[in-house]
Amino acid sequence: MTDVTSFDGTRLALSSWGPPDAPPLLLVHGLGMSAESWGTVPERLSDRYRVTAYDLRGHAQSGDARCGDYTMRAHARDLDAVLTHVAPGRGQVLVVAHSLGGGILLTHLDASPDERVAGAVLVGSGGSGVTAPGLPGRRLPAWLQRLLHWGWWNALRGGVRVGRLIRPAEALSDRVIRRAAFAPGEPQEFVARVRNSFLGSRPRALAGTTMASLSHDGVELGPALRVPTLLVHGSADPEVPSGEIRDLLSVLPDGELVTVPDAGHMLPFTHPDVVVTQVRRWMEKVAPSGHREGSPDGHGDPAVEGLLPATGQPARPAEPGDGHRR
Repeated sequence: MTDVTSFDGTRLALSSWGPPDAPPLLLVHGLGMSAESWGTVPERLSDRYRVTAYDLRGHAQSGDARCGDYTMRAHARDLDAVLTHVAPGRGQVLVVAHSLGGGILLTHLDASPDERVAGAVLVGSGGSGVTAPGLPGRRLPAWLQRLLHWGWWNALRGGVRVGRLIRPAEALSDRVIRRAAFAPGEPQEFVARVRNSFLGSRPRALAGTTMASLSHDGVELGPALRVPTLLVHGSADPEVPSGEIRDLLSVLPDGELVTVPDAGHMLPFTHPDVVVTQVRRWMEKVAPSGHREGSPDGHGDPAVEGLLPATGQPARPAEPGDGHRR
């Protein structure tokens, strides 16, 4: 594990896999999670890439935010510091972001274009802030933002503390988490991992980051993603509505959408094969190496429904193994 110091002195913990001289990939996790929330994905990508994942400020092994700053801008400046470490000079990186990590990447690129970012893969992310299951993360009226602010602040700061003390609360926590992040029937072991990560989170970081993200609009910032961008979305994701994903796709200068049938929000846990396959495919698009596993157009992955280009035209349901861009 390596530490990087961010702009305000906050310590960020980085984990790396793979040869130091291999093409770099950077993984950015979501709210209440950690580098471990990528599951087996980093190790499986490390045969061909230098994979780095870091813990957001106030999360897991990273330090608390100096001066208590958990704004999206602070998280974005952390990403800048990590990119400087991962890609010194003019090196280029494929950034893979899950959930709120997509919003952090958008905030970073909206502040200023970054030549170090060669491309992006957003996994279960519309780039918008955290709201509530099934509630869009954008264009919310001010009164609803205030209500969500109050509700999240009390639920997060109080719920995490109570959950730590009262382990029978796990059953209730699991029901809430399953409804918020998982499709019906997805394995309980992954629900437990997410629950343990949230209950192990520091309330101030969790609440502060959530509050800062409430008014964050991924579609508004989408044009800042000028690099080739792949959206990987579960069709049964309760946290990120399909409409929000398609709205984001419509404003991306160079984007594609891969839909994973009947999948929820935690794709790195529940569908690592899809995530690994699509990240490899996208890496070949942004940094061709001439060494490929299978076809770069997505053939051979029956777990995906098909690709949708940024034209906004619907893709037909794919036949087994069909994953052409249209």
